[in-house]
This record gives sequence, C-alpha cells and structure tokens, in this order.
Amino acid sequence: MNSKWSILIAVVFLLTIIFTASTYITAQESANCPPDKELCTRMIRFGNEAYARGKYLDAKEYFRKAIKADPTSLKAWRYYDQAIIFALAEKVEKNANLVLPDVSSRQEASGGLSPKAPPVPPKPATGQQENSGFKILDDEGC
Repeated sequence: MNSKWSILIAVVFLLTIIFTASTYITAQESANCPPDKELCTRMIRFGNEAYARGKYLDAKEYFRKAIKADPTSLKAWRYYDQAIIFALAEKVEKNANLVLPDVSSRQEASGGLSPKAPPVPPKPATGQQENSGFKILDDEGC
C-alpha cells in the first residue's frame, strides 16, 4: 500500500514539473520571437476594411491577429479595443435579452404609427386647492 502512494506522488510530481516547464518554455519562445510588422500592418488593413463594412466580429479577429503578430503596436491595440466594443454592441442589437431580459430595448414604429406618449394627468380645477395635510408653519428662508 505504501509503494502505491509513493508511486502516485512521484507521478503527480513529475507531471507538475513537465507542465510547469512546458509553460515556461512556451512563454520564453513567444517572448523571443521578433514582431512581424508587415503582418501586423496587413491585418490592421483587413480589420479596417471589415470594420468599415460593419462586420465588427470579423474586424475584431483581424485586429487580434495583428496584436499577435506585433504585441507592441499601440495602433493594433486601439483598433482591437474599439472593435470589441462594437462587436459587443452588435451582439446586444441581435439579442436584446443580453441587457434587459423580457424588455424591448427600443420602440420601433410599426406600420407608420408613432409610439403614443403617456397620458398627461389632469390638473386640479382652479379655485380648489388640494388638501394634502402638509403645511409650512415656519419658513427659515434657507
């Protein structure tokens, strides 16, 4: 029984070392590769074209590839951030339940009819004052 536990502990220990080492090596490899400015510029151009057509999800993917090609590009990061916001807005437009479930996010005129304004409450008749029970007895003048 004791040998089974020691083997299990050794296997877990080795797997932990292998996983940690592979993560560290992968991180070092990605940090050492030089940025590909040409690919970044091309992906930004494709992203801008998709963005201009209103395809924000596609634009977001192009800008993500631009960032992957050159993580130091501030232009790629700005465009990526903007595309994320517009892609989220596009998703909300398609599915209004993401923001307010069971509530319409906007009122559209159907059949040329404009939405009705809420009715105005009637004003009390002149000469009659409404007795609310509240009276100012002493005004300090603020």
